[in-house]
Amino acid sequence: MLRALTSGTLALPGLAGSAAAEGPPPEVRSQYTYSHYSEDDIAASKVTPGSTRSRYEIDVHQLRFDAPIGDRFDAGVEVAYETMSGATPWYVVPGPGGEPLQVMTGATIEEQRTDVTLSGNYYLDQGRAGAKAGVSVENDYLAISGGLEGERSFNEDNTSLTGGVGFSIDEITPTDANLFPTRPESEDKQSASVFAGIAHVLGRNSVLQSTLSYQYSQGFLSDPYKQAFVAGTPLADSRPDQRSQISWLTRYRHSFSDVDGSLHADYRLYVDDWGINSHTIEVAWYQALFDAVRLIPGIRYYSQSQADFYAPYYVAPRNDGLYSSDYRLSPFGALSWRIKAETRFQTWSIDWSATVGYERYTSSGDLALGDVKVENPGLVSFNLVSIGLVGRF
Repeated sequence: MLRALTSGTLALPGLAGSAAAEGPPPEVRSQYTYSHYSEDDIAASKVTPGSTRSRYEIDVHQLRFDAPIGDRFDAGVEVAYETMSGATPWYVVPGPGGEPLQVMTGATIEEQRTDVTLSGNYYLDQGRAGAKAGVSVENDYLAISGGLEGERSFNEDNTSLTGGVGFSIDEITPTDANLFPTRPESEDKQSASVFAGIAHVLGRNSVLQSTLSYQYSQGFLSDPYKQAFVAGTPLADSRPDQRSQISWLTRYRHSFSDVDGSLHADYRLYVDDWGINSHTIEVAWYQALFDAVRLIPGIRYYSQSQADFYAPYYVAPRNDGLYSSDYRLSPFGALSWRIKAETRFQTWSIDWSATVGYERYTSSGDLALGDVKVENPGLVSFNLVSIGLVGRF
C-alpha cells in the first residue's frame, strides 16, 4: 500500500548535463537524504460526522553509494526505508444535500517499506549501457523490478539518443482480509515499460531533451483498501485489469553566465486508456550565491481529467461493474512551490555538499484546466521537508 501512495504513475529518465557521459565518475560518492511528508487535516465540512480528519505522515530515509570500477564501469546501491502512519480516504457518501462527504479509515495505519536497488553502467567511447534491479518489501506488498538502458552520442557529442526497457512484478496480500469481505487475500500485477529520447546541445548555454515513454500494466490494478458507494451500498474498488500509459516529457536548460544562474523548464503530457490526460509544467531557477551556495526556487502546475469510470459516488450500478471514488482518479488541478538551498565544503580531504528543501502542495477542482462540477472531498494538500548530504572521496 505504501508503495502505491509514494511512487509515481510513470517513471521517466532524467536529463543529462551533456549529450553523453565519457566515463564513470572519478570518485566514490555516498549520499544520505531524509524527507518528511505531512498531509493537511481534511476539512471538517468534507467528512462524515465522527470521522477522523488526520491524514498521512511519511518519513523517508535514503542512502546511496556509487563507485567507479576501473576505467569503464561503475556500480551503485540505493536503500530506502519509509515509515507511514495516519488515516486515509476510504469511500465517499452523499451528504444531506447530495454533496460528497468523505468516509475515512477508522484506525490509524502504520506501515514500513524497505526498497533496495542495484545499478551498474559500462561506458563506451561515445555512449553508455546500464542495468538496474530492485526489490521493494512491505508487510502487504512485494515488488521486483529491473531495467536496461543505453545512451549513444554523436554529432561531436552535441546530440545523444537514449532508450531503455523495464519491468515490475508486484504481489499484494492485503491486511485484515478476513475482517473485510471486499479485500482479496492475494493478488498480483505485472508492468512493462519502454522509453526513447533525444538530447541536443542547442548552443554554448542551452540543452533540450525530449523523451517518449510507454507503460503497460495488467493484473490487479484496483486498490484493495478503498471502496465505492454504489446505490446505497459500499462495494470494493474495481478498476480495469489492463492499463496503457503514454507520457511525453520535454526539458529545457539554459545557463545565464552573466548572473551565474540557470533556468530549468519542463513540460509533460500524459494520456492513458482509462480516460485520464494530464498536463504538468515545472519551472525552476538555479542561482549561485557567493562561491559555494546555490538557491533553487521552483513552481509546478498540474491538471488532470477524470477516469472514465470514476465518480464520487454512484446512484445506480454500472453495466461494466467498474467503480472507484479514489481522488487520484478524479479531475483536479494542483499547484506547488518549493525552495531548496545547496552548499559545498571540504573536510578531511572529502568534498561535501549539503541540501535543505521545502515544498508546499495544494490541490482543488478550481485549479483544474477543465470545469470540475463536483470536487472530490479527499483531495490532498501537503508539506514536504528534506535534507541531504553528499560526500565525494
